[in-house]
Amino acid sequence: MSSASTHTIQHREQSSAAPPAVLVLGGSGVIGSAVCLRFAQDGWNVGVHYHDRRDAADAIVRQIEHPVHKSRSFQADVSDGRQIHTLFNQVQTVWPELDAIVWAAGATINRLTVRITPAEWEHMLHVNLTGLFLCLQQGLRLFSEQRGGAVTVVNSLSSTMGGTGQAAYAACKAGALGLVKSAAKELGKANVRVNAVFPGWQRSPLAGDAFPGPDQLHAHVLGRTPSLDEVADLIYRVTTSRDISGQAYNLDNRIR
Repeated sequence: MSSASTHTIQHREQSSAAPPAVLVLGGSGVIGSAVCLRFAQDGWNVGVHYHDRRDAADAIVRQIEHPVHKSRSFQADVSDGRQIHTLFNQVQTVWPELDAIVWAAGATINRLTVRITPAEWEHMLHVNLTGLFLCLQQGLRLFSEQRGGAVTVVNSLSSTMGGTGQAAYAACKAGALGLVKSAAKELGKANVRVNAVFPGWQRSPLAGDAFPGPDQLHAHVLGRTPSLDEVADLIYRVTTSRDISGQAYNLDNRIR
C-alpha cells in the first residue's frame, strides 16, 4: 500500500468513518474496470460508473465486494448534466465523503478531418470533453468544500501529437488536458489534486480495429504496448500521491 493511501485510510480510522472512496467514471470499461480492482486491492470503497454496460459494471462490483470495503454501480450518461448531478447525489448518499475520482469514460471515431460529419463531431465533444467538464464541476465543488481530493483523467498521447483519422478524438483530448491543468491551478490551494495519465494502446472496444498489430509497433521503442496492470497501478499511484498535481504522465513508450 502506498504511503498516501495509508495516510488516507489512517485518517478515516481516526475519524471513525468508512474506508476511502473512489468513483471511477467509465468503470465498466477495460481500463476502468482494472482501475476499480486496483483501488479495491488497497481497501477502497469503489463506485463503478457505467452508461449502458450494466452487466459489466455489476460483474466488477461482485469481484470487489468485501466485508469491510464496498462497491456499488451507478448509471449515467456523462454528456447529460442532469444525469451527472443525479449521479453525484447518489454516490454521496452511499459515501458522503468522496476521496477521489478517476475519469476513464470516453468515445472515439476513426474518421479523416474532411469526412467527419457535424453530428459525429458534436457527439465526440459531448462525451469526451463536455462530459469530463460536467463531472469535474461536480467533483471539484465537492473536493473544494472538503478541502481535499484527487482527480485523475485517463487521457491520450494523441492530445499532444494528433493522429491520422483521429482529429475529433485528439481535439477532445487536447481540450481535456487544458482542462486538467487549469483545474489544478485553480484548486491547488484547496488541496485538490488534478492529473492526467496517457495509458497507451489497450485492447478494448474503444481501440477496435485501430489497435496496432505486431508489425505496427515500430513507433514503440520497447516494441510493445503498456500492460493493463501497469496502467491501473500508475493511475492508482498518481491518484493517491499527496504532492502531485497539474501533471500528465505518459505510460506510452512512443516518442513524441
